[in-house]
Amino acid sequence: MLRLKSADPLRRVYQSLLELLYPRGSHCLCCGHPRLADTTDCLCDACREEIRRLRVPAEACDRCLMPVRKGHPCAFCQSPLMKPIQAVYAPYRYGGAVRQLIHAFKFGACDEARPLLSHAMAESLKDRDFDCLVPVPLHPRRERERGCNQALLLCRDLSAQTGIPVRELLRRDTYRRPQSRLPLRKRQANVSGAFSCRESPTDLRVLLVDDVRTSGSTACACAKALKQAGAKSVSLCVCAVVYRKKPSN
Repeated sequence: MLRLKSADPLRRVYQSLLELLYPRGSHCLCCGHPRLADTTDCLCDACREEIRRLRVPAEACDRCLMPVRKGHPCAFCQSPLMKPIQAVYAPYRYGGAVRQLIHAFKFGACDEARPLLSHAMAESLKDRDFDCLVPVPLHPRRERERGCNQALLLCRDLSAQTGIPVRELLRRDTYRRPQSRLPLRKRQANVSGAFSCRESPTDLRVLLVDDVRTSGSTACACAKALKQAGAKSVSLCVCAVVYRKKPSN
């Protein structure tokens, strides 16, 4: 196969030829390779298998989904970031094909990627009961830059699959640097006090929804705002959680 550097001007010609031979919908969403075997599927066999391997392992902490050593307490659950959050639900660990699929949805405005992610999220919520789904909000300026709030789109999909209503209870009051551009040690301060409630969450069992939990700082700040305003409990559902270390086997 012809391999071209991303800066190579011939890459545009190469991509145009691929689109002509294999129109949109005939490339794997993760690796971009033409799907010769099955043009009705949006993942190739290799990426589908990699996504399967990136499932959150059964031996992960059943509260925060982080890897734990047998017989030892979970360090992440004991951190301040988990204090306002009752539990975390996610189908995947972040990385590889899962990362590429999330990026296709989040930054590539890819409608094919969202159902794959939201269906897996809904599967992780089986037999769970909440009063409402609440998307992690974007500042209005950031939402204009992106064109939409991906957390809200995931909420709507999850609502259709679970029957749990969507309520946009939170607003983001301050425009700050994106969390992804900050080191982990600065993320908590960056979102401290950034969220408030636009409606009362009194006595509600809230499920926050976002795409990825990295440090947990954003979810913690949102949960604090909801709990301070009267929410009965706050849990979190994301597409994937970031593991800083490989999970123990």
